Amino acid sequence: MGLDLQSTIQHKMPNILELPREIMEFIFRHIITSNTPTRRRNPLHYSLSVEITAAPLRLVCRAWANMLYEHHLYRTLVFSSASQSSAFIDYLGRRPRNLPRPKCQYLVVEYIWPFEYAPQSGIPNTINSEVLESLLELFSDSVITLDLNSLEYFALPSQTIKAIGRINKLENLRLGAQFYFDASELDEPEEDPACFNSLMMQAQGLKSLHLDIPVWLPSKPELMAGIQYPAITHLVVDSTEDFDPDVLLGISIALKPSLKYLSLHCHALGSDVQPLLPLYEILRENIEGLSVIHINSYTPLLQLSFPKLRVLVIRRWLHPFADLLNQGLFSQASIEIVAIDPISAEGNSSNFTVDALSKLPQLRKLVFMNTQPDYSPPHGYLTACEARHINCIYVDHDELCDIMKL
Repeated sequence: MGLDLQSTIQHKMPNILELPREIMEFIFRHIITSNTPTRRRNPLHYSLSVEITAAPLRLVCRAWANMLYEHHLYRTLVFSSASQSSAFIDYLGRRPRNLPRPKCQYLVVEYIWPFEYAPQSGIPNTINSEVLESLLELFSDSVITLDLNSLEYFALPSQTIKAIGRINKLENLRLGAQFYFDASELDEPEEDPACFNSLMMQAQGLKSLHLDIPVWLPSKPELMAGIQYPAITHLVVDSTEDFDPDVLLGISIALKPSLKYLSLHCHALGSDVQPLLPLYEILRENIEGLSVIHINSYTPLLQLSFPKLRVLVIRRWLHPFADLLNQGLFSQASIEIVAIDPISAEGNSSNFTVDALSKLPQLRKLVFMNTQPDYSPPHGYLTACEARHINCIYVDHDELCDIMKL
């Protein structure tokens, strides 16, 4: 009987080297995910975990080596100089064509200088538009997220914009600027909002747009008239500098038909928050998920009605959290998930009682963000959630889209 069973196993059970590639991909992704805390699952950090895990597995056989090389080792790439970029382009150009080509899904390019004239001083080895276009062409069939950071001012030549348009799987785009020069040394070019419009017309598959202000955008709604914008569902705005609220209003109007999620991270926002009110009023009927980082960013929206709002991410709220829940925003929305950081939870936690959650009859989950494995919220939160059958969830990140999926 034992011999018969052994014979059956030998003839019918495939050995691990014979498993289909799809199953091996699933197993490898599971290993990576299991060994990587959520915070480290960000694509920018993913590559390190892949290298540590994949290195010994590539020695198993040629099939595994090819699979890991093609789909995982270069999933995330960051280029920050022309010499580094050119060396990589040359390396792939010399690689035999019969061998697998790497598929990059998250491409970051920094220190872009797209202007014809050279920088007056300072940083050498910047990435010009020709090098950038070569990188884009290498991965035009695989890139899903593209992160572009220009020096001082974001601008792109038309040929580069067309190269971005040829990335057929592009869903997420981040545009930013890196400051390096003194203002006295910089020959400021003329503002060119047409660049942004052209980019949006080319990248019609976008679902997420992340703007790291300052990025030149059309500052008036009429400049966007007639432009077919992609169906972007998530807008992220990061700003450590002063910004023109009209710019945000204009882009919000343009994206309103499809926009569902808004992350507004204005770190330098002053006490005058009224310029944000038109932005919230324009989007309030559409927004299903909202994340704001500065305490003053909340003020204009607290008395507004957001009929579709399901998820609210709250950070750096330093006043009693129970007082925040008494605002009109919470009584007029069908909020199912509230996410707060430890700073917001700890502030004046003694005032948080069971009644504090009575304004949120549909609340199902209270998420504590950016927590350590041993974190425990103040007792009042646990008591209130238990009394109202609300699940407490702990995550080590603060990403709106990931919280929406909980």
